[in-house]
Amino acid sequence: MTSTKRKHTIIAQSDLDHENPIINGKKNLDRPKKLKGKSKSKIVDVPTLSHGPGDVSNTFQRYRVKTKSKTDAKLNIFQLPDEIILIILPYLNKASLVAFIQTCRKYRAIGYHPNLWRRIDLSYKRIGSEQLNSLLQRGTVTLKLNQSTIEESNFTYMEPSALCHLDLTAAIISTDLLLNLLRSCTSLRKLSLESIPLNYKIVKKIVANIQLDTLNLAMCTGITFECCRLITNKLSSLRSLNIAWTELSSQSIQYICETIPRCIENLNISGHRYSLTDDCMQTLAHRAFRLHFLDISDSVVISDQSIIALRQHSRLLEHLSASRCYLLSPSALITLKSLPAFTTLDIFGTLAQLPLQQLRNELGTRIQLNMFPLSNIARPTTGIQRTSLWGLRTRS
Repeated sequence: MTSTKRKHTIIAQSDLDHENPIINGKKNLDRPKKLKGKSKSKIVDVPTLSHGPGDVSNTFQRYRVKTKSKTDAKLNIFQLPDEIILIILPYLNKASLVAFIQTCRKYRAIGYHPNLWRRIDLSYKRIGSEQLNSLLQRGTVTLKLNQSTIEESNFTYMEPSALCHLDLTAAIISTDLLLNLLRSCTSLRKLSLESIPLNYKIVKKIVANIQLDTLNLAMCTGITFECCRLITNKLSSLRSLNIAWTELSSQSIQYICETIPRCIENLNISGHRYSLTDDCMQTLAHRAFRLHFLDISDSVVISDQSIIALRQHSRLLEHLSASRCYLLSPSALITLKSLPAFTTLDIFGTLAQLPLQQLRNELGTRIQLNMFPLSNIARPTTGIQRTSLWGLRTRS
């Protein structure tokens, strides 16, 4: 009889005689042991023809059939749990994330998870007000709109948002749209409106965020005395303030120095050439005794009396910028080295070359001279860190 070829491994008959229920006279309850390894196998009993009468030794043959393990099958992305997909998606940039969302409804629901939209960088972009409102509803906490253009449409209402850090430095935005945007923000902690026209209504919406600790209003216009009253009276947690080159009146400067929050640590009040006087500086030094960084550059009427007031009251001062303050003398500036925490003095254009070198020798190696020509106080982006916002990374 011609034997049929099989793709099986035949186990020797002698190894199976002890399992023959006819030979042993009893049922064998032992089960084959599972083989270790990636591939599994099972044993199959196949009946065969006997060679003669009474021959029972060859009643069956046992074969081991190899089967593929379930782990060898390819895993489909649709089989991944949503939690695993949410771990993968943060590694995509925002353009790839938008393309992923457009794949299907399931991925659209996953892609709108708030954790994926917490930090957004739209610098130098053109965006509509409706798109901005839709973005804020996804749970954005940190938003960078540096030099962006925000177009106003028929859409006039913005729903409340969870924004905590907002950068609108040099952005092109209408007054009504800015007012609408600030109305939707009630939990801001850091805000930059540098080079944007302001008014009393806008400032009133700003101070509604009483937990605000950093405010950059450098080169803003439209800040009146009433606006200064709102800022100093409402923002009691303010620690960093930049009001450089805001064209404030002498009355406004005097009021700020008298009522600024005592917890202020970083202050840029530069650019007020004739408004910032020695009397204002003495009042400021006595009230803001926790100052660490101070910029009074381009104040041409302050003299050595302001330096003496800082040395007496601002014992925590670390950095002073007094560039182009022409009435300051080297003898008064040398006394700043008595401050225990003082490390940096910037006086660009204040002294001639020879007095500047003598001052450098007197200050020693502990105090650095003329290291930072531009102030970083309350500014959202400094130096080469263009993808960060107050130290928080915004771009993937």
